[in-house]
Amino acid sequence: MFYIGVDPNVRLASLAIPLYAIFIVSAILLGLFLALALARRYGFSHGQILAFFLAAVPGGLVGARLVHVIDKAELYLADPMLIPAFWLGGFSQYGMIIGGLATVAVYAHWRRLPLLRFLDLITVPLLAGLSLGRVGCIVQGCCYGTPTTLPWGFVYTHPASFLPADWIARRVPIHPAPLYEILWFLALLSILLALRAHLLPKGMPFLVFLVGHSAGRFIIMFFRADPVRPVFAGLDLVQVIALPILIFSIPLLLRYRRIKQLHPRIEKSESGRVASDKKSSPKGLDKGLEKGENKHRT
Repeated sequence: MFYIGVDPNVRLASLAIPLYAIFIVSAILLGLFLALALARRYGFSHGQILAFFLAAVPGGLVGARLVHVIDKAELYLADPMLIPAFWLGGFSQYGMIIGGLATVAVYAHWRRLPLLRFLDLITVPLLAGLSLGRVGCIVQGCCYGTPTTLPWGFVYTHPASFLPADWIARRVPIHPAPLYEILWFLALLSILLALRAHLLPKGMPFLVFLVGHSAGRFIIMFFRADPVRPVFAGLDLVQVIALPILIFSIPLLLRYRRIKQLHPRIEKSESGRVASDKKSSPKGLDKGLEKGENKHRT
């Protein structure tokens, strides 16, 4: 068992700053740093990435808080004054992704920027940021798992941790659900980094992210014990959101894969060189397949 007795707050005189909030801010900054580092490879300027960032962060934070409040409706209906108290924790990953994507899509449409290419760019920064953010969950004790007898269980001992007080007092070992997510995200990140060696259709890396992220969240939620409100067929809100994403994304991902097998795309590689397989294709076949691909990309 692993014992965690760290105070989840940084205390400065009478001020208590949640470590969770520090990790969230650090995760956002890490995502921005990585996005800026990848900007030129995907054809964006640093100014465009910063503009996307300024559009995504407010929408992501609002969406993250809103979905969390909906998910824990009973808690917030009992005490509505807790709704704006975001510094106490309480953000939904799906809410962040949905809210951030909505504002990014609006901005990309307004500025006539390639949305799919930007979504492909942010897969790596997003997974890195999500992983770092979950470290804050481990420190704080939120998003905690169900009791376990497995040797890698976490035991929280600090009274300010977010677990039930009797679990802390009785030293109940629990599944390290946030750690499971970190390991899942890092595995998915490794897959996406490996795929960068191939010329993929626009949007395919983001689809891989959607499928991997949703599958991971759906499975790991079965190991979560923090207050969960079943929404449908015993599934909580996160799982209910994950299911339609998987139902939509998996067939689309398979279609993208089939297009890639039929005809490797002709596009600029990350180094800026043009990769073409025209020499190995009959004349006129490229245009026809490209039209078919464009049809699938819409």
